[in-house]
Amino acid sequence: MKRFSSAYPLLGFAFVSAVSACLLADPGGDLPRIPRRRPFIVQSGVVPTSSRLLATYPEKLIVPVELADPQVEFEYSVFLDYNPLTGQTLLQPVETSTFERSNIENGLRMLEIPLTPPTDLDRCHTLEVVVALRLTGRDGRQAHTPAEPGGDSVTWFYSPTGDLAGCPSLDAGPDAAFSTRDAGAEGGPE
Repeated sequence: MKRFSSAYPLLGFAFVSAVSACLLADPGGDLPRIPRRRPFIVQSGVVPTSSRLLATYPEKLIVPVELADPQVEFEYSVFLDYNPLTGQTLLQPVETSTFERSNIENGLRMLEIPLTPPTDLDRCHTLEVVVALRLTGRDGRQAHTPAEPGGDSVTWFYSPTGDLAGCPSLDAGPDAAFSTRDAGAEGGPE
């Protein structure tokens, strides 16, 4: 009996090896996918800064975009004086940003958007960039509207005088008469 005892460990090793090989051959399903998440504009990193009034019309805009998956494609649109009623003033055709190692900086996708100045630089203007995994269309309001799971935008204000004193103001619409004294504890009408 003693001479067979050395064979049992070899049989055990062969059995474990065969089972392990079977486990490695069948991976057991797909890898988990990164959930679709809307792109985010890193507002503090846009150039020129959007937190100040522009007195000089920019030659280009630099917009850093954070993505859940840095290799995903996304769309963006650029508007000059966007009018939500007509959907007009798309400055250039909707663009698609694709992954390239050269446009990634610190984990962010960097959009460099060249601009052609409008002919009427003697008046105020609003520039806006909208980003989304997909926009609902290629022109007008659809180019301004992100499809699910949403998008993000950044806005710049330009004034040739360097202040907003000569710029037209926007009407707040029918809610303009609503005052803070009419607000309830939650910040809305009671």
